[in-house]
Amino acid sequence: MKQNILIVDDQRPNLVALEATLAELDINIIAATSGPEALSILLKQNVALVLLDVQMPGMDGFEVAGLMRQRGKTRHTPIIFLTAINKEDSYLFKGYESGGVDFIFKPFDPFVLVSKVRIFLELDLRRQQLEDALNKLKQLKTSNEILLRSVGEGIIGVAANGVISFVNPAAELVLGCVAIDLIGQPVYKSVIVSAQQVDQRSWEESKIYKFCSQGQAYHTDVAVFRTFANRMLPVEYTASPTHLPNGGFDGVVIVFKDITERKKIEEKLNYMAQYDALTGLGNRNLFGSALNNAITFSKHSGQSFALLFMDLDRFKQVNDTLGHHAGDQLLKDVALRVSDGIRDTDILCRLGGDEFTIIINGKAAESASLRISEKLIGALSRPFEIFGQEIYVGASIGIVYFPGMGEDAQELIKNADMAMYQAKHEGRNRFRVFEQGMRAQIEESMALELELRRATDIMDFFLHYQPKVDMHSGDIVGLEALIRWRVGDRLISPAVFIPVAEETGLIGSIGRWVFETACAQVRAWHDAFDLPEGFRVSVNMSVQQLQDPNLVHELTRIMHHCQVLGDWMELEITESLLLEKTEENIERLASIRQQGCGVALDDFGTGYSSMSYLAQLPLSVMKIDKIFVDDIHRPQGSAIVSAVLALARGLNVDVVAEGVETAEQARELKALGCRFAQGYYFAKPLGVTDIDVLLMQKYARAAQDRRVNP
Repeated sequence: MKQNILIVDDQRPNLVALEATLAELDINIIAATSGPEALSILLKQNVALVLLDVQMPGMDGFEVAGLMRQRGKTRHTPIIFLTAINKEDSYLFKGYESGGVDFIFKPFDPFVLVSKVRIFLELDLRRQQLEDALNKLKQLKTSNEILLRSVGEGIIGVAANGVISFVNPAAELVLGCVAIDLIGQPVYKSVIVSAQQVDQRSWEESKIYKFCSQGQAYHTDVAVFRTFANRMLPVEYTASPTHLPNGGFDGVVIVFKDITERKKIEEKLNYMAQYDALTGLGNRNLFGSALNNAITFSKHSGQSFALLFMDLDRFKQVNDTLGHHAGDQLLKDVALRVSDGIRDTDILCRLGGDEFTIIINGKAAESASLRISEKLIGALSRPFEIFGQEIYVGASIGIVYFPGMGEDAQELIKNADMAMYQAKHEGRNRFRVFEQGMRAQIEESMALELELRRATDIMDFFLHYQPKVDMHSGDIVGLEALIRWRVGDRLISPAVFIPVAEETGLIGSIGRWVFETACAQVRAWHDAFDLPEGFRVSVNMSVQQLQDPNLVHELTRIMHHCQVLGDWMELEITESLLLEKTEENIERLASIRQQGCGVALDDFGTGYSSMSYLAQLPLSVMKIDKIFVDDIHRPQGSAIVSAVLALARGLNVDVVAEGVETAEQARELKALGCRFAQGYYFAKPLGVTDIDVLLMQKYARAAQDRRVNP
């Protein structure tokens, strides 16, 4: 009989390469693509050697080796680790401690691999020869001697008529009885549970009798015995014939063992293969099976179903800022909240990372998918409390329907992912149903990302500046720096490329460039003009920038390099900084404020403001969002602006109204007590040359006087 070698690698090309290399050996090669699959094979198969990949998802090679060494059957099976990682001593020691006998590093030398395998095959062959010799010795013993010596496994002797004639102590222990309780009883009536209901009269029809009466042994991996307490017991057994001196059939010896523990291991392995260890939801394997089943059922029944592909919007930031333990807890909390938001008949799975899928069956699957998506968006928009920290994430959901939006599972998943990506592209925290035109939109978005990366490498951007005006005097009291990006003859809106920069992590580099460019420009304006006290250039800052622990040091370095005073600059932040790591964000802003820089809260009233945190922010300015300015002629809009102005007075900060476009809006704001504003009514964002003209008109004479009379 050929010897078995088990090769374990999650990459099928590697398995193919190993099989090709070992093809010259006269062996059986068994392949497995995961640790659980390998352990399942080893429960049933005898192997001479295991070639085991170290890096595998879910259960790595070291864990597989450790579990092998805990089982008697595989405790001494040689293991050669295959790895492409490194040759550090600590790594090698870990492998040997796990039970490995050797390492082969990828890419492997075929000659070395085959040579080492031959050595272990030879050792296994000699072990088999020794065992064969011992077996031949055992065969010389009589049936009764074998029965008496086989005390480790349960043994039942059965006469030729199917009646029990012998029970050894191990069988008594396993079955919970004494021999006298079973001797004389039909084996199928008292011990063996059969779906065919075999009894004493039809013993001759049983597989055991048919095999053994013809001189053959009968073996089964899984059977059920009945204990004396009428409990069902999973067993593995072998029935071997016994013979009279003249060679005639004399009966059967059944050697069995309790496989309860093995069944538990197999069930655990099956669970691990189907369910996510972190959340308890179905994993990618279970999702694949469920989706294929849904497709099959839909084709036969004519009933459609919906597939939802959901991705959390801010999960990476949570992982990066609070750590993986917080990320894991968030995923568990999300799983619970989503489970509460779907029906019992819906199938929820976690594919990995922050990706979840939901299969919605039923006659009203399409309307249910929209209703459930709205419910989930609302549920996940509420804050999560993770380790005492309030966190907001939100989710983007893509929806597809079968049939109609995909021919098979792969196409459905791809289209659902496209719809989810489109939801993210449109602003996140929303859902979208797949449309054919999305493919072109996503390709355009991907092209935009590539172009943005190129532009960031060379900082192919420029700044415009929008004046802030004192509505009482008409003076320009500051400027807001606004980034601009031109690709060919097309001007790309910041509302389009800034979210991409944040998603891809490019915002840090872009933000530093904006701040440094604005600092250099304000230095030039102070040199050229007699700017009034309190004149500041404000720069927008994303939450990702604010969470950089080196931010304060970097801003200080830039201002020192450009010879800019702190009170010449102002940072504009949004309410989203209150979504996570609030205390750290506030401390960082306080450090920035200590440098003299102003801190403005942009788009106030449109986000997640918490009054308790708002009072702690080291603000110098609150900006009223354009949506409230547009409504100022209505009583509700006027009341909101008045409330913001009152709140600002209580916090002792200035107020700037944004998006002022008409004289009427300016009059209403002034009447309510708002002094500062910006918007197209006063000036649109302008290039440096145009700003020079405005500053020249306002502040050139004072600058000239200063040069004449130093």
